[in-house]
Amino acid sequence: MNTSDTSNDRRRRVGDRACQLLTDRDGALPVWIRAPKYGPEYFSGFSRSKLYELYSQGKIDSRSIREPGQVKGTRLFNLRSILDFIETCGTGKTEGE
Repeated sequence: MNTSDTSNDRRRRVGDRACQLLTDRDGALPVWIRAPKYGPEYFSGFSRSKLYELYSQGKIDSRSIREPGQVKGTRLFNLRSILDFIETCGTGKTEGE
C-alpha cells in the first residue's frame, strides 16, 4: 500500500466519523453543524468567521475531528450551544419600539 492509499483511508475514516456526527439529531435539528464555506449558516445565520470567533471566545462548543498526526480535520459546532448563546443575547429591541 502506498502513502496516498493510507492518506485516502485516513481521510475516509475522518469523513465517516464526521458524517456520523452530522447525522445525529436533537428532534428536528442536527446536534452538530459545519461552518459554511460562504454566506450564513442555515440554522443560526452566523458566518464562518463569526462561528470561529465565538468558539475562540469560549461562547459556543466545537470539536475538531481528525486522526492523530493529521494536519487538517473537520471542525463541527454544537448547534444547541449556538442557539443557547443567541438566547442569552436578549431581545435585540431598542428603546422606543
